[in-house]
Parts: sequence; structure tokens; C-alpha cells
Amino acid sequence: MLFSVAGRPEITKQLRWRRLHASANALAAVIFLAQAISGTRDLLEIPISWQKPAIQACDYQRNTCPVAPPTAPSP
Repeated sequence: MLFSVAGRPEITKQLRWRRLHASANALAAVIFLAQAISGTRDLLEIPISWQKPAIQACDYQRNTCPVAPPTAPSP
């Protein structure tokens, strides 16, 4: 991004710089897309072991779950 701002006068003048700029933007888009996909995958793989007691306490026949006790506000 800094490259495109700093090189704006050259990018608008020369075709070679425009092509380099477009290629760099395409590469950045691919990297951001890969990061978005892998980040989501990593979040979905986090085990929910800390949720197991609450989930197992639910009564699925009556569709009810115990109400969590209120927590004290943090200072």
C-alpha cells in the first residue's frame, strides 16, 4: 500500500509500473484471501472443552438450559 502511494506519479506515467502495481495488488489479494480462509479454519478447530459442562447440563427433552449465574463487573 505504501508502495502504491509513494509511486503514484510513476504508476500513472508508465505502463510497466502500472503492470507491476496491478500484479502486486493481485498478489496481495491472494494472500489476504488465503489468510481469511486459514484464519476461519483455525477458529473452527478450537476445541470447545470449556463449553462442555454447560452443554451437557442442558435438558434437550424440555429444550431448557440452566441459567448462568451473573458475573461481577470488572473494575
